[in-house]
Amino acid sequence: MPESAKKKPSYTITATAIPAQAVNDLLEGGRRYEMWWRFALHDIRQRFRRSLIGPFWLTLSMGIMVGAMGLVFSTIFQQEIAGILPYISVGLILWGFISSCVNEGAGVFITSADYVRNVPIPLSVHVYRMIARNVIILAFNMTIYLLVLVVFPHPLNANYLLAIPGFALLLVNVAWSSIALAVLSARYRDIPQVVASLLQVIFFVTPVFWSAQTLPNRPAFILFNPIYHLLEIVRTPLLGGLPHLMSWGVALGCAVIGCAATALLYRRAYPRVAYWV
Repeated sequence: MPESAKKKPSYTITATAIPAQAVNDLLEGGRRYEMWWRFALHDIRQRFRRSLIGPFWLTLSMGIMVGAMGLVFSTIFQQEIAGILPYISVGLILWGFISSCVNEGAGVFITSADYVRNVPIPLSVHVYRMIARNVIILAFNMTIYLLVLVVFPHPLNANYLLAIPGFALLLVNVAWSSIALAVLSARYRDIPQVVASLLQVIFFVTPVFWSAQTLPNRPAFILFNPIYHLLEIVRTPLLGGLPHLMSWGVALGCAVIGCAATALLYRRAYPRVAYWV
């Protein structure tokens, strides 16, 4: 028997290797952007298969809600339509993106259970796929914001550019929260229902369609509301304003603390996810 045939590769799995494997999973999943981006496009195509206007159905429903909200605030609350409609449009569009990522993130490993158990790809690919899908939907919905700006133009200034780092920081926070919820939901199946219920409450206590400027003193549920600050670092620049430094600080702090905590959680739970789902 040849000498090469006698030697068989041996693999040793130890507990000390699991943290490195978990971190590598997150990094390798990010590097496979072509895979999760194609998956995201496939999801969009399948969802609106044989539809006449495709993803613009989501844009149409969002546009109707923005128009209805603008009508209510301009007639009942006597607010100027040129000022309130852009504010409402950006707020609802960004809230739709955040809430969809959080809701879908809570169940991403559960809905992808067959892939998790049978297909040898990084677990994080499923989370990145979900975020990419919602980014595509966000891009479609942003046409509403552009149409509102055409009808009610705002003066252009350099503050609009701050929306780019603001959105990048928003994506980081959405990513770690989605990964954390995906892991927790795989272990505890009540988490998705709890998240859905909490989001309904958060929607009304967060200045999504109403302005915090209308309150003489900002209450604690606004000042210590991270979603409000995440909205502000993107919405305020898109309206030509300058976000408060506190909003940048809260968003950055949430990103650092959240990423660190999620990394520890993912390292601990990574080898168990396939068994949980």
